[in-house]
Amino acid sequence: MKTSDNNSAKFLPIDVKVPLIAKEVFDNDLYHYEYATEKKRWWFSWLDDYNWEPLPAKFQQKQSIEVSAEDVLGSKARAEEMIGKPIYFRVVSYDKDTGLVCSSSEVLPLTVTQAAPFITIKNIQSPLCNSNETTATVTIQLSRKLLGSLEQYKKNRGAYLGEVFNGFSFIKAGENEKEKAIGINGLPKDLTEYFLQHDHIDNVVLRTASVTTNYEIDIMGKFYYLDSNGQRKDIQLYTDDAQHKGRFTVAVPEPLNSFLYYKNDNQCFGESKGVIILEISGGTPPYKYIKNGEEPVLVDDNFVYDDNFVYLSNLPSGTYTFTITDENNCQILKNGVVSPVVVTITQPQIPITITNEIDYVSQIRGYGRKDGAIRPIIKGGTTVNGDYLVQLQTQTQTLTFSGTGRRPSGGYQASFDNLDKGTYTLTIQDHKGCILTRVISIVEPPLLTASITATTTIGCNQNNNDPNNHYELYNNGVLSATVEGGVPPYKYHWKKLGRRVPLQGNGEAIIRGLGKGTYRLVVTDDNKNQATATYTLTEPPRLMLDVTKSEMTCSAPNGGQATAIASGGTPPYTYLWNTGYTGAHIVGLSAGKYFVTVSDSRGCSVQEKVVLSYPEEVEVVSTIITPVTCYEGNDGKIALTLSGGKGAVNVLWYDAEGTLITQGTTNGGKTISGLKAGKYKAVFRDQSDCPVLEQFYEVLQPEKTVINIPSQITICQGDSRSFDLSTAFPSATFRWTDSTGSLLSTEPTFTVSTKGNYKVEITDQKGCKEATTFEVSQSDKILEVDFLAATNSYYNYTVKLVSLSHSITTQWVLPREVTLIKEENGAAEVRFPNEGTYTIGLKGFLDGCEKTVYKTLWVEKDRLGIGKENTSKEVLIDDFGIFSNPNNGTFRIKVNLKRASVIKVYCIDILGREAFPAIEQPEGTTFNIPVSNSRLSGQYLIILEAGGDIMVQKMIVNH
Repeated sequence: MKTSDNNSAKFLPIDVKVPLIAKEVFDNDLYHYEYATEKKRWWFSWLDDYNWEPLPAKFQQKQSIEVSAEDVLGSKARAEEMIGKPIYFRVVSYDKDTGLVCSSSEVLPLTVTQAAPFITIKNIQSPLCNSNETTATVTIQLSRKLLGSLEQYKKNRGAYLGEVFNGFSFIKAGENEKEKAIGINGLPKDLTEYFLQHDHIDNVVLRTASVTTNYEIDIMGKFYYLDSNGQRKDIQLYTDDAQHKGRFTVAVPEPLNSFLYYKNDNQCFGESKGVIILEISGGTPPYKYIKNGEEPVLVDDNFVYDDNFVYLSNLPSGTYTFTITDENNCQILKNGVVSPVVVTITQPQIPITITNEIDYVSQIRGYGRKDGAIRPIIKGGTTVNGDYLVQLQTQTQTLTFSGTGRRPSGGYQASFDNLDKGTYTLTIQDHKGCILTRVISIVEPPLLTASITATTTIGCNQNNNDPNNHYELYNNGVLSATVEGGVPPYKYHWKKLGRRVPLQGNGEAIIRGLGKGTYRLVVTDDNKNQATATYTLTEPPRLMLDVTKSEMTCSAPNGGQATAIASGGTPPYTYLWNTGYTGAHIVGLSAGKYFVTVSDSRGCSVQEKVVLSYPEEVEVVSTIITPVTCYEGNDGKIALTLSGGKGAVNVLWYDAEGTLITQGTTNGGKTISGLKAGKYKAVFRDQSDCPVLEQFYEVLQPEKTVINIPSQITICQGDSRSFDLSTAFPSATFRWTDSTGSLLSTEPTFTVSTKGNYKVEITDQKGCKEATTFEVSQSDKILEVDFLAATNSYYNYTVKLVSLSHSITTQWVLPREVTLIKEENGAAEVRFPNEGTYTIGLKGFLDGCEKTVYKTLWVEKDRLGIGKENTSKEVLIDDFGIFSNPNNGTFRIKVNLKRASVIKVYCIDILGREAFPAIEQPEGTTFNIPVSNSRLSGQYLIILEAGGDIMVQKMIVNH
């Protein structure tokens, strides 16, 4: 036996009947229904004991029945006492002879609960338009108010007894899943409080589907009651009856729509014969349309179409936008957006057009030639195979173009050639009968003539001795052309007969800058007609100038005279001396150069120079100064070569103190030798009465040689001090001696290991000598200098150098290209820029002793692939130490970073192999990593990688 599938919670409601359905295969008189209110449970369910009682007789001998709780229990009060409790049902059959139960169904338990009030949906107001936001308004009507005390509900909901509504859900009829598009507005915030007072709600707004749809209501509610022990409990209200669903229908009109039914475009460009017919459907008639924002127009019956068509005619070409509305002012929507109907009335893209409008008419090119032409290139309008009907009406006949006018580059070209002067009418017609007309005049130009006049003749003779090379003065001729007739504009071509080079300014009507010669002009008009003319230009005679002068003496410094004599050119003449004097004869001149310029009336000028001078001065032509060979030597020399002067020239020499030098002069004093470094004066005297000449000279010497050996040197026990002078004194000879003068060495290098006084003498390749002495003292202290460094490393890594000399002062000696990143507590962090070998030194100091230990490091490209080449790296590692170093395989690695980062530590042997797997540590700033590996022995590189920064240290393991 079972109940309805809708009664999934298996309730026996009060006030509403539910079905009890038995198996169908038996006769009706075999069906006997029993119920029990109590059940005694045993270990096995088939031993459970019930207080079975028969249902009233009206429910017997039927294959299915419908009962409510009060039907079974006899009264509503008894039913209310059983709320929340099960009632057990079964159907049995009895033996007709014995009256005993011979068969029974499975037991069906149903729990007693209160049935919710029935719901009816009234006053349904469906949406007027079909849109993406369709809504309907309804009234929700209950069959009764909710059971319960409003006062108790408001005062203490925790003690409230009665019905409670938790909410309504609207779903499509026949579906279980809630329709997401349907929302509800207008419900009270507290449904229970409202329905304890009222049995309906008006103006509930539903967001519905966009098509006509059937809906039903899903009620959610509970019933609060006191059980037999007086405890407050709740149970779900029964809401599975058909009258709980409130089924109803929301009618949504069909979407308003419109499409282009017919269109007629304009055949000729610019005409107004277009037709548009639109068909409208959906929505609620009658319809209206708005064209391009104009006033609304009602769509009504016309002589051809009914009231769902829009008919428009006599339309010019263009785009027409129609907004369609129905009786409810609904509009056409596409994807939720108002979508007007857009129709374009077209026309030929362009009218019949002569694309070469500017030059399709060729006028007659020359007088009497009769070569006029009309050759229009045509586009636009409507054609078949690109053809047009083209005709030309002359004064006597009509010509029709019959050639192939289509052009590969586009367009259609008609040609009418060999036309005489006169008036013509050109007519062009396309396939649709559209016509373009042009009235054209063909004219003939007058006869072309040309002549030449000289507006400026040549001013100067080109052979004049012009001081400024005034080329333009004998190339300043100007010729002008006079042209009449033909077709302007004109082109001018000037040519000088006998000359191939083109003339400057050629192509203009006036040509300038012409020299003597015969010139020919060819004038070409715009139609290639030509006319010719010639003209000859000549020069004036050559302008000449001669200048005479008087002799000068030193005793008469202002007694000079000169006279300028001009001839040729175009008189009269004017004179100008560089003194400002403007006469031909000038007096009172001192020694010097004078220039005179003579100019004629055309601006031509020539210039001459005259030099008034004393007897020729002594002049030192060349000087050879030989410097002193050695510092403070006296083998300097000065040798002079002289010219000029009057008669014999005597040379006297003086030193820097003004003392006359009488030794070492030869060749009349022109050569002097045996000089020390210093400044000297030479005085030159000839046989004239003019002042003597003085010149100053300086003899140089090499700089003093400095031997860079300290005068006091201290060495510690077991140490020595070496000197290498080969770089400072290349190609020199050396003598190292002790305090007794005994020769110790003749090499540029010398090593001393015992105390005493020493001397070194140096003779360079010029024979210059220099010497210095130094004293060596010996300390009883022992100076030990050593450091740890990875003899193999990688460039762009940070390498740590560790000093093993802790009780003395040390100083690192690094190549210039090596970067010192950090130096602290005798250790140094460095970075090498490139592959190669680098020599690193550590200099130690103790009680005046000093010693430097050098080691060679081989730097190569990263073989491990840890670093990235040619990338800048942030210096992130602040401190990196190995404790202790050297060690026996057990040690600690301590790291401090400038900011938090993960780290990775590698141990590489001298062959580049990993001695043990890399150690990785999570992000941090301080690390103390213990390592113990008894298999380690020898020299290793410990490589630290942190955030792209890399540092390398050498480690020695001894057992």
